[in-house]
Amino acid sequence: MVLRSDDMRRRNRLRIIEIIRRKGAISRSEIAQSAALSPATVSTISNDLIAEGVLIARGSDTPANNGRGRPSVYLSVNPAFRHAVLIILKIGAVNISIVDYAGAVVSRRSIELDLACIGMEELRQRLIAEVRDAWDASAPEGATLGRMSVGVQGATDIAGTLMLRSPITALTDIPIARWLHEAFGAPVRLANDCDLIARALNWRDPARYSDNFAAILLAHGVGMGLFLRGKIINGTKSSGTEFGHMLHRPGGALCRCGARGCIEANAGDYAIMRRFRGDPLDAPPMVHVTADEISAIAEAARDGDPLAMEALAAAGRALGAGLAGIFALVDPFPVAFVGHGTAAFEFMEPALREILEESNAHVAKDVPIDLYRDETPFILEGCGIDALCEIDAQLAGGIAEPA
Repeated sequence: MVLRSDDMRRRNRLRIIEIIRRKGAISRSEIAQSAALSPATVSTISNDLIAEGVLIARGSDTPANNGRGRPSVYLSVNPAFRHAVLIILKIGAVNISIVDYAGAVVSRRSIELDLACIGMEELRQRLIAEVRDAWDASAPEGATLGRMSVGVQGATDIAGTLMLRSPITALTDIPIARWLHEAFGAPVRLANDCDLIARALNWRDPARYSDNFAAILLAHGVGMGLFLRGKIINGTKSSGTEFGHMLHRPGGALCRCGARGCIEANAGDYAIMRRFRGDPLDAPPMVHVTADEISAIAEAARDGDPLAMEALAAAGRALGAGLAGIFALVDPFPVAFVGHGTAAFEFMEPALREILEESNAHVAKDVPIDLYRDETPFILEGCGIDALCEIDAQLAGGIAEPA
């Protein structure tokens, strides 16, 4: 494929912005080396971006070449150029953050809001009011809102405009992007929280989390953000992948989605609590299980409690069966488990790896597994990356408006 000169210029603009965003501060010569571009091309594009207010240049106090010559000049993104609003919708709460163009958090607030108890119009009004209040109270004077990113527990449409369904509300097909765009005038995109976790891992450590890996949320729900060949994998119509709602055992334990036998119905925190308490497997899922309660079950397992050990082993078997099915389709890949369920993972892992060893994907029995206890920072970071990179892509298409 032959690129036209304007297409090449857009690609080079975006590549330079991406490199600077990842590095934080970097010289033009380092950019040229990293992007495989000529120094003249880097200078021309970076000078344009500085003039547009996208980048800023700072000189080093240390002269180059062992004290000889001019001090080095480092480029970085201009924090004041644009700001983004990040919104995380979860059970019982809405988290709203404002970040600058460099990704630094300007303000953060959490509002208790039980979305299960309000209707569509009240949700629209409350969400807009809370975001407006957060922006008016905390955005720097003269700040320009460039983008809004919304992370949700649940499925979105593939375009990132609708919250199709979610455990946080009985409402469906909620047009959150349209509401916010009409109220604030900035582009808006919704994303599944597990996709955002995976994107944050890829951004933090692209060497470890690069082309192929999965981030699996172990909390009240069980979800997956899946990278294959360097790209997030979604469904044809929705954000998928619904790993937690893959069928594990027909007619099995009751899931909060209403079906029976889902992976989540065996590995979600409410499922672990249900087995530990000895409740029937068709007992309605608990609305909320705390991280401390899962830690207490893990402690009971360490003390040899058979109910605790079996509840956690059952979770491991369900997770292992789900991974075995996926590995049989696309080959094994590293996995990061994220969320308060990882507090008890030491008792899930043996059963999980046993299932993998017995499956057709037996070569996956030694697949690398990482654990992260708190999913919230990853979701927030993924929201920020999503918003800021979308602004970058827009800027790469042409001349930016003055900051």
